[in-house]
Amino acid sequence: MTGNVFPRLGRPTPKAYRAATKCIVLGIQSVHLLNDRELADRISCASETVKNVRTERGCLNPVTLANIEYEFGPGSIDPFYALGGTRGIPREICSLTSLNAPLKLSETLHHIIATQHPASDGGVETTDAELRAILPFLRDARRSLDQLIARAETA
Repeated sequence: MTGNVFPRLGRPTPKAYRAATKCIVLGIQSVHLLNDRELADRISCASETVKNVRTERGCLNPVTLANIEYEFGPGSIDPFYALGGTRGIPREICSLTSLNAPLKLSETLHHIIATQHPASDGGVETTDAELRAILPFLRDARRSLDQLIARAETA
């Protein structure tokens, strides 16, 4: 196996890991409207663990981190992957051929523009609620881009 072929980033530190896992926990709680207990139940850990991660007093063990990605899907632990300069995509993405990337991207762009229309809920500023509403479109667009990237990398 070859070494890291990506441009070198600063070496990950425990402090950076704690900040990344805090970002993961807060992001999931915000998007899914979960408290510490509810999130802990879904990822098979103690609510005190979630609290400690949220306040950067503790770390997630690798199994709990894997449980987060299992429960919330690809992209849910991207702040962790970013420590190494990468992000998570599903393995199956390389074999998908039915996604029409330009259509998915333009459809998603339409939804983003609609959230910034002066008559939208947040006016010209996109609100968190508006983002949650278009999240499936954002994920579809990302999946389409990941498919194109995977094809380009193997071509």
